[in-house]
Amino acid sequence: MPRIPKLSEDSLELLGLTAKDMAVYTALLKLGTAPLRRIAEESGHNRGTVYDALKRLLDLGLVSHMDAKTHRYFTAEDPHKLRGLATRREVAIQEVQLNLADVVPQLQDLLGKSAHRPSVWYYEGEQGVRDILEDVLKVAERAEAKLFRIYSSEGIRDLIAHAWPGFIKHRIRKHIRVRAIAIGKGGRTYGLDERKWLSQSDSAPSYIFIYPGKTAFVSLDGHRQLFGVIIDDEAISSTQEMIFDALWKMM
Repeated sequence: MPRIPKLSEDSLELLGLTAKDMAVYTALLKLGTAPLRRIAEESGHNRGTVYDALKRLLDLGLVSHMDAKTHRYFTAEDPHKLRGLATRREVAIQEVQLNLADVVPQLQDLLGKSAHRPSVWYYEGEQGVRDILEDVLKVAERAEAKLFRIYSSEGIRDLIAHAWPGFIKHRIRKHIRVRAIAIGKGGRTYGLDERKWLSQSDSAPSYIFIYPGKTAFVSLDGHRQLFGVIIDDEAISSTQEMIFDALWKMM
């Protein structure tokens, strides 16, 4: 029996299909014409799954049916119709692109009208923390001073480093400076950074980044999983920066 070719899940998704849909379509191609029960047997899926897949395949024009006295019989359409489906999807995406050309500027206008209100983003896990770190570097790199400030807490520091081991190398490569007020033991300088200690004995439950126009907080939830928030607001960031710099001068 020849090997049945497979499409990746990403390709199927672009066509509006699932792997189960394709399994049902493939089974029906081999059967020619068959009732629901026989298709389920051939595809290895239960009747409910096959019924839902056939509905989608019928809607997409990949399957047709005819009714007999006791059963409805299904027939797979020519596989070349998959190319036609891809073409229709491509045309639809092009139409969306044209519509977005008009809609996006209008949405940007709405963003501008609400610019005085702070925006808050929530992140979870190591990937979420990495997203925060990437935002810190991206924003700081564009700033004239290329500098950000942190409150570095002993309890969180190593977990953040584990979320993106290459963060410090990326920062130095981009020539971004950092000032750190450390809370708790540990921590050292690596290059283009300064560090002072607020306390060697205490620790803080949160790690704070202060960078141009934004403030980010990283902490642990009740299950000791990392989470964080970014507050995008110039007033809040400037206030945090002012407090940090006053404390820095006193140390």
